Amino acid sequence: MQAIFDESLVFSFQEVVKEAVSEVMAGKGMPAFQQALRNGLNRICCTIQQRVLELIDQELRDNLPLRKGWVIVRRDPKTILSPFGEVHYERTLFRNKKSGQHAHLADRLVGYKPHQRLDTLLEADLLEEAVDRSYAKAGKSFETHTGIRVSGQTVLNIVRKLQPEKIELKERIKVKKVASILYVEADEDHVPHREKGVSAFEQRLVYVHEGRVRVGKDRYELIGKKYFTFPPGTASQVIWDTIWRYLEATYDLEQTKYIFISGDGVPWIKAGAEYIHGAHYVLDGFHLRRAIFRAAGADEEKREALFGAVLSGKKREMNRLLAAFRQETEKESRKKAISEVQTYINNQWSGIRAMRKYDRLLVGCSAEGHVSHVLSARLSSRPMGWSYLGANQMAHLRVHRANGVNLSQVYIEQSAQRKKGFTSEHVPTAAVRQISKAVGSSCETLGNIPSLASGTKGWSPLLRRISNAVFEF
Repeated sequence: MQAIFDESLVFSFQEVVKEAVSEVMAGKGMPAFQQALRNGLNRICCTIQQRVLELIDQELRDNLPLRKGWVIVRRDPKTILSPFGEVHYERTLFRNKKSGQHAHLADRLVGYKPHQRLDTLLEADLLEEAVDRSYAKAGKSFETHTGIRVSGQTVLNIVRKLQPEKIELKERIKVKKVASILYVEADEDHVPHREKGVSAFEQRLVYVHEGRVRVGKDRYELIGKKYFTFPPGTASQVIWDTIWRYLEATYDLEQTKYIFISGDGVPWIKAGAEYIHGAHYVLDGFHLRRAIFRAAGADEEKREALFGAVLSGKKREMNRLLAAFRQETEKESRKKAISEVQTYINNQWSGIRAMRKYDRLLVGCSAEGHVSHVLSARLSSRPMGWSYLGANQMAHLRVHRANGVNLSQVYIEQSAQRKKGFTSEHVPTAAVRQISKAVGSSCETLGNIPSLASGTKGWSPLLRRISNAVFEF
């Protein structure tokens, strides 16, 4: 059995470096060098993974105590897609003398299921890619440097397997945070439905923060922000109960003087002030300005007059101005638009009054921008359609990442939980420890490799310096 690390790997590394350097010498530049180096190292990584798997299989074949009760049936080839490329190896099929069950014990030991084609780490990498690009493009993303091309359906299956909408990552809070003012902002993204003739549906976004800090000339960053997303049809009570539980678990609310809920004034957002004790609903200034611009059009004088009436709390004057605007126009479409604005502003009057009353405490609502960045960039800004489940799962993926969650790590941990008991089901418990020792003892040391032990020509001196630097460090 060939050792995992031997002179052939050193030779392979030498050839990879030669090939990469030749790209530079040919005038192709550093990108060509890096591409050649990456491709070559990926090939070496595939070889190492193959050797590890086959060494484990050999230990199981050669050591009867490691597979007590199992007899050899035959050798079978297998190909697994890893983050480095395709790994081809052979492993042994065993049969249990008592139960008659068949299993590839080496695969079981490392956690590979019978028909598994993709390594868990590759699946985790594909999941990360899918957060930013279409499933098809995510599947193609590894083709350039590994030769692997995965279908968009496979990437979708990975997302389905994770079920991001069901992930609950509870933060361990030793001491509750103190914030005198808390801001809760909400809006929705209008996601196109994949079925023709069916209108878009709303994927909702809510986030909590403690204010903002300037990070540039015209840029601000929210302090302590936390995102939540909800699919269409979610009851207001469920949404705001989720937000309340987060606030109660995270903050010492006895020291919080104000909780402001901001949005465009749709019923599910306004309902937050009813469910969260002591909260004040405030109309988002962006939507108020947009409504006024819609009613007054390009006439700056009308806009200023309407703004003045609204911001000074003169409701009667506001209605008089809008009635006059409607009477002056001849187009029915304009009359309808002005009537809609008038209804909207009247319905939002309590939110406008709160905006005036707490003006000095407010930091401005940026819900539109957050929806655009967190949801729309993947869900609605591209010509694609979504199912309700697909949109909700992708929204949760993007929200988790915006909250700082390491999605790759979560996927790997979930995979380990799904396989818990799977590896030991057909492999004696003592085998794992014994094989670990066998793998370690079979590895060559760098000092035993002739190319590193002697020689003054070619790559030997350079390789010795590299190995010494690594191991002395």
